[in-house]
Amino acid sequence: MKRVPFGVCLAILSLAPAAFAKDAKKPPMNTETKIEQAHNDPVEIARASEEIKALRAKITRANYEYYVLDKPTLSDDEYDLSMRRLVALETRFPELVTAESPTQRVGAPLEGRFPKVPHRVPMLSLQDLRSTQELHDWENRVRRHLHLGAETEIEYVCEPKIDGLAISLIYENGKFARGLTRGDGQRGEDITANLRTIQAIPLALRPEAFGGKIPTVFEARGEVYMLRSDFEKLNEKQAQLGEPLFANPRNAGAGSVRQLDPKTTAARRLTFTAYTVGEVQGASFKKHWDILETLRAAGFRVGASNKICRGLDETQAFIESWREERHRVDYATDGVVVKVNDLRLQTELGFVGRNPRWACAFKYPPEEVTTRVTNITVNVGRTGALTPLAHFEPVEVAGTTVSKATLHNEDELRRKDVRINDKVVIRKAGEIIPEVVRVLVEARDGTQKEFVFPTACPVCHAHVVRGEGEAVTRCVNAECPAQLERLLEHFVARDAMNIDRVGEKLIKQLVAAKKVRDVADLFAITKDDLLALERMAEKSAQNVMVSISGAKKPTLARLIYALGIRHVGQRTAELLAERFDTLAELRAAKLEDLAGVHDVGPVAGASIRAWLDHEHNQKVLQKLADSGVHPVEEKRTIARDEKFDGKSFVFTGTLAMPRRDAESAVKARGGRIAGSVSKKTDYVIVGEDAGSKADRARELGVTILSEAEFQAMLK
Repeated sequence: MKRVPFGVCLAILSLAPAAFAKDAKKPPMNTETKIEQAHNDPVEIARASEEIKALRAKITRANYEYYVLDKPTLSDDEYDLSMRRLVALETRFPELVTAESPTQRVGAPLEGRFPKVPHRVPMLSLQDLRSTQELHDWENRVRRHLHLGAETEIEYVCEPKIDGLAISLIYENGKFARGLTRGDGQRGEDITANLRTIQAIPLALRPEAFGGKIPTVFEARGEVYMLRSDFEKLNEKQAQLGEPLFANPRNAGAGSVRQLDPKTTAARRLTFTAYTVGEVQGASFKKHWDILETLRAAGFRVGASNKICRGLDETQAFIESWREERHRVDYATDGVVVKVNDLRLQTELGFVGRNPRWACAFKYPPEEVTTRVTNITVNVGRTGALTPLAHFEPVEVAGTTVSKATLHNEDELRRKDVRINDKVVIRKAGEIIPEVVRVLVEARDGTQKEFVFPTACPVCHAHVVRGEGEAVTRCVNAECPAQLERLLEHFVARDAMNIDRVGEKLIKQLVAAKKVRDVADLFAITKDDLLALERMAEKSAQNVMVSISGAKKPTLARLIYALGIRHVGQRTAELLAERFDTLAELRAAKLEDLAGVHDVGPVAGASIRAWLDHEHNQKVLQKLADSGVHPVEEKRTIARDEKFDGKSFVFTGTLAMPRRDAESAVKARGGRIAGSVSKKTDYVIVGEDAGSKADRARELGVTILSEAEFQAMLK
């Protein structure tokens, strides 16, 4: 049984229930008269109130059975009819609508960013373990801290680790009041409106879970995520719309729950599994397992595979059994969380740094699978780099289907000795990027074919060169169509010129029609040129023209980055724009001036000077100017601040404010942005899901600031 269509329709129902009132039985009188009479008739209001209460209980119970227990007893048709009847009644009697009604899951779009709210109890991270020995070492530390001998058995709870977004749900007097992301552990983003759209999150707690006496404050914590099956459907839809595909379920889920418009979140199937509590006022527990059972009874989905394990042997057996079982579930999981079950012992163990001593996360190594190489091709990038690409028989790795992976360069291809028809072991680096781990040389049967790296560009057939000491071979033809397509894609990107109506498909058409031979030609395109292309409608052509015209006033940093100069990324472009106020100053700069810019250096400086000296590029810059593309001057209104002046800052994790804005704020006050943490780093700003940079900062004793502390520093 599937309840997908109506679940998605809740976004529409809750915003405009009156539109569905026609499905209720109408009396043979004027609707306005009926509503007025209903409001004046206490008996009818009382009857409606009772029916609404019964319908809400029926629908809430059905949602609990469907989304939490996975054991629906109500048919889809009966569910839909009940929901429509409830919508009709609430439309006629708006004074009877409450925030906990099943019809009220979608609210209005948020204006601006998600506000930051302190956690009542910090949401800390778990220590990662990678081997059986590390698991034994962890338990030994637990025993030493508790002064327990080897003969004393410790009871653990093992829970499959869901790869999603950690969330805190706060209920006040049993009603859902607020939902926060984990953030930096001390403060999280308030995404309440979006979390209300998730059917697996109850809007009200079930009283029977607490013996009829609901706690005044009850904070449930768990993971919001997207099922693999729903992830595949979402990517299918993205492909049909010509939109970029999501990399994995975790990225899709995390991105969906942080949409500014709750309707977008509602349209993407998300779910929630609870695994612990935060602040609780009005209830107490003795075991972690008691918490899980209470969460389940209160209306939350709780891991069906959770298990009490007595001693480390049972714990290891669970971890080993889950190593294979995790591939058969419909959600992404990369390990097992192990917790001491006795809450009294948890309190005694306490915390070390940001990690509880009483829990750990056992992580499995990246999943490796075997497949066959069907072909090896070469991709030509925007700087002319020739990159070999291995194509495989499609195979599922870490929850998604993989059919190709980069081999990076000719040396890497030779080092791994990848041949066509080879059997290879592949995995996802960081659970995201497919890579070839090794070739199964012992499986070769003589049908393998060694790939010959091209001596000419596979697209334009021009000569290719490999610089001394370099690993990359490049096409030297500046007018190579493949290079031009990649360069144009880079040029129009959001972080560059931000020409949003010019996409990959249109670029291919324009290059093939020879309407665009360099990036400046985009600004010479006419509406008639666009209408001559296949499947280009009048309105679409007009939108493209408006988008191109709106990009004529970029900042200098954006234009420098958009030009696609080798060794010049966004940060280098910003450093150049800070040093040289105009494009004319940059073009006139000497090599030593370019190389002398902080964090640019001699390699990038030489690349910039060589690009500026090339006749073709000089013509492009002139054509851009003739087309009216003139960088706007960025006014510096913020004075240098001694707290920032000369200091080095590193950002890591997901921030509420855009990363570019945060970095610009630092630079405007005289600070510097670094890409990695070293002893010379002054501050590391950690956002949500901060990784190895935060760990490195702790090792080196570098000052770590939460985003809230950084914002306070700015003020």
